[in-house]
Amino acid sequence: MAYALIYTAKSSGKTSYWANPGFTGNSKRKYTWENPGEIHFAQLKQQYPTLFGNKSTDRFEILNLATGQKQPVATPPAPNYQVKRKPTQPTPQSLTAHPKMFRKTPYLIVLDSPNQTRRYWSNSQKNFIKSINDRLSRWADLATARESLKWLLSNDQFKEQFTKGKVTILNGQTGEAVLSPAEVAKLATSVKAAQTLPIQAAKQGQRAANQTPAQRALDQHFGQLPTEADLRDDTALPDELPGIDLAKYDPALVFGAASYLIDALKERKTVNQLLKKYDGAILQDYLHVLEFVGLADLDIQDFTSAFQANRQERRQIKNLSLLLNALAQAFDPDKFWAALKDDSASNQYHFRSASTAKQLQAMIKSFQQGTADRPNE
Repeated sequence: MAYALIYTAKSSGKTSYWANPGFTGNSKRKYTWENPGEIHFAQLKQQYPTLFGNKSTDRFEILNLATGQKQPVATPPAPNYQVKRKPTQPTPQSLTAHPKMFRKTPYLIVLDSPNQTRRYWSNSQKNFIKSINDRLSRWADLATARESLKWLLSNDQFKEQFTKGKVTILNGQTGEAVLSPAEVAKLATSVKAAQTLPIQAAKQGQRAANQTPAQRALDQHFGQLPTEADLRDDTALPDELPGIDLAKYDPALVFGAASYLIDALKERKTVNQLLKKYDGAILQDYLHVLEFVGLADLDIQDFTSAFQANRQERRQIKNLSLLLNALAQAFDPDKFWAALKDDSASNQYHFRSASTAKQLQAMIKSFQQGTADRPNE
């Protein structure tokens, strides 16, 4: 007794036979098995992902060629995970069971939602994950963890989750929260007030987790002004102030944009490899199907939709590759960091303008008091 694997298109109702490899509308070219247990559907999909494409599993059946009877294809059963749950809130995993993981980087961001297991933020996954493993993000100092939490609170993707659940920072060594609900709410308020900044500045907290101490010091230098300085007027010269729009060219935003480009350059090798994969393998598979399979045997709607999606994805990757390759030729990140470190590491502030010095000294109370206390010469 012989069996065949068939696919029925939802839109046209047309039936195609598996021809090992490929699909055909000609029943004489079909591939057969002696019994249905030999048809390993999951392995076929894994071996020929391009041929199966976006075809829905429930449209596949096994046909008994002798009787004409059909039966669904066998798919692996869904794993049966048994998790002990409390009536209202699942029990979170124990952080203290992983002492080595949090020895040097104790701080992590967690999300507790009603009737769900605790989840942990992962920079690599760009999402909250359920398991305690090397993918969850950890920070050595609380300040950097707070900056990352501020970035998350500003991300619209997670706004609904934060509304329904509670997000905070934990100490992985003790398992206790280091920010109270009031402190988290204060962070959220400060984020809301700063949401008019461009996305490069908003991502500064997330970027801080991967910065070197020198880069973090430079970030702080461009992001805030000194509060006290040793002001001198003996070297001040008369001058005219040139005009500059600081609202448009904010140093913190310029530095954030440069850091964003440097981060993007790190993905250049991956982007070029992915473009090569599309050109040398994925899209070639589609062309080979057109070459060897007749149009009458193709589900034209499914094929063209999948082919268009892959071409559009490839176009985005190519555009990014062009930009990153050009940037790599014209820009050296190491020279950029070295130049900033040399120019900004030992800045000292003193008066340069004589007229400005007189105006400002008249406004400084401590300077006026010091002048009054001096003996007459």
